[in-house]
Amino acid sequence: MLKNILAATAAGLIMAASLGAAAPPPAAAAAASVQQYYPGPGVYCFGPNQCFPIAYSYEVYSDAEHTNYIGGGYDTCVQSGSMIYVSSPNLPSGYEVKTPMYVCTEMGPFEPGDWNPPA
Repeated sequence: MLKNILAATAAGLIMAASLGAAAPPPAAAAAASVQQYYPGPGVYCFGPNQCFPIAYSYEVYSDAEHTNYIGGGYDTCVQSGSMIYVSSPNLPSGYEVKTPMYVCTEMGPFEPGDWNPPA
């Protein structure tokens, strides 16, 4: 249990560091302030410096054709103080299908109206 908590905390710190690096440069900030965008995999932004992690659902198959289902799970949103991150499930090894579910925000899970994130 402690190992899982430490792993989740480390993942949150890594996500926080990557979210800080994902902000657009100041010149682009004014233009992007009203437009939602995806700066990279697993991140959704509502404006400059308002980026949050995307939670996914997972299906795992033993074959590349995705005919033999062997397991699955889904991410959960975790908030620790002002830091928000995603806790991912332990999945069996195999061919993974990842589907975006929602964005983890400080107000809770949110599905944007123009939802079309990269997988």
